[in-house]
Amino acid sequence: MSRFFWIVAIWVGIFAVAAPAKPPQVASPSAAATAEPKFIDDDTFYEKFFDQIETLAKDKKTLAHNELLAKLKPGRVDITPAKPGDKVLSAEEVYRSAVKSIFVVGSLYPKKDGSWEVGTYASAWVLAADGVLVTNWHVFEKQKPDEVFGAADHEGKVYPVIDFLGGNKVADVAIFRISAKGLTPLPIATGFAEVGSWVGVISHPGDLFYLYTQGTVTRYSTNKNDDGDREKWMGVTAEYASGSSGAPVLNKYGAVVGMAAMTLSLDAIDEQEKPEKAEKPARRIKGPAKPLSRAEQPKDEKQNDKMKPPEKPKPKGSPQQMVVKMAVPSPVLLQWVGK
Repeated sequence: MSRFFWIVAIWVGIFAVAAPAKPPQVASPSAAATAEPKFIDDDTFYEKFFDQIETLAKDKKTLAHNELLAKLKPGRVDITPAKPGDKVLSAEEVYRSAVKSIFVVGSLYPKKDGSWEVGTYASAWVLAADGVLVTNWHVFEKQKPDEVFGAADHEGKVYPVIDFLGGNKVADVAIFRISAKGLTPLPIATGFAEVGSWVGVISHPGDLFYLYTQGTVTRYSTNKNDDGDREKWMGVTAEYASGSSGAPVLNKYGAVVGMAAMTLSLDAIDEQEKPEKAEKPARRIKGPAKPLSRAEQPKDEKQNDKMKPPEKPKPKGSPQQMVVKMAVPSPVLLQWVGK
């Protein structure tokens, strides 16, 4: 054997030992995934969703407002969640496996003239096959008189909310039931996701239904709320906004490791307006803001320029520096579900 061959062999051997291990390879998506995707018409989805809730309410199929308020009490729900698998999924596979288990939950309330007004909408996900869903507690707070709720799946089929089962305000967890059978529950991870680990969120920010974003876990934090109760949060970089409340935060196994709850906006403060004592940044959005109906969308501000008093020139650019996303960690969630 030649000397040249041995030199090459030695260098190949050294490289094989020194080279870092590659991450596990995930199987590529199936050929079916390359087909034309489903295009979501947000306007149509929005209108049909609330129109069908109105029909269900008029037919008295939704849980009556007074009954809902009577049931809006904290408590553990005796349901054993689905167990996570051990197969690492691609980001595409996480979406495909979870999307059928993600719902939109929303409400309407009657006005004095007999018409119906949009109350709110948020995100929810399946806990049990017989119609049990999970969202944030704050989704059901501050209700209008005679407000009723419904939920829609990814195909746009709408179901009435027929029962409120439990949860906890401090944990920001609510468990409720819709009139549906044969749903696919999402598994829930029993441990905390590692800081830096991958996560994905499927939610409905604004009027954008079934939006999929990805990111990582940034940290875990705790604080006392205004009532003196201690809250626990998981930070993530996956994007979401008003309308995403209650959305599942999924790991690489397709299991729920958290639930979107609120955002924390960090803004730059002009030096002239800066207070003497620094204050904590306000929590600008906690849960779903009231979505504007199509007729209420703001018009071009230029139309009203003549009516406005002159304003001081503002510096260019947004003062917003960062939006921190905060979620309910799955171990906190599991304190309120399970046998």
